[in-house]
Amino acid sequence: MPVDREEALRLGQFWATVSEEHNTDKFQTVLHDDFVMWYNFDPQDRTRAEFIETLKAAHAMFSNQKNENSQITVTESGFVLQATMTGILDGVAIRSPYCFIATIKDGKIIRGDEYFDTAQLSKKAGRPGEGMV
Repeated sequence: MPVDREEALRLGQFWATVSEEHNTDKFQTVLHDDFVMWYNFDPQDRTRAEFIETLKAAHAMFSNQKNENSQITVTESGFVLQATMTGILDGVAIRSPYCFIATIKDGKIIRGDEYFDTAQLSKKAGRPGEGMV
């Protein structure tokens, strides 16, 4: 059954906004208990708890995060968020396009698949071969 369009759009807008706030407690309010996160640069499923720990680690080294040119597209199973993440990583300004694909179940996000060009993050931060998360 397709997701509710308004609900998917609201969750997409929430995700784009709360990711700028670095508030993991607020982030968790939209995560399903069985939430799983996958990243293209480290292709393994992370549990809800592992995802929150990943966020905390990223937030510790990344500041002034903004999502520029955000576009949210509602799909049958959730939404796709495309944006350019900007901010300060290790004292250096960065810009990295990314795409987040969300699957919704019971009004919450149950799965996220995120694609980052980590070369945009590591080159500008002066850490060859290392990404932000």
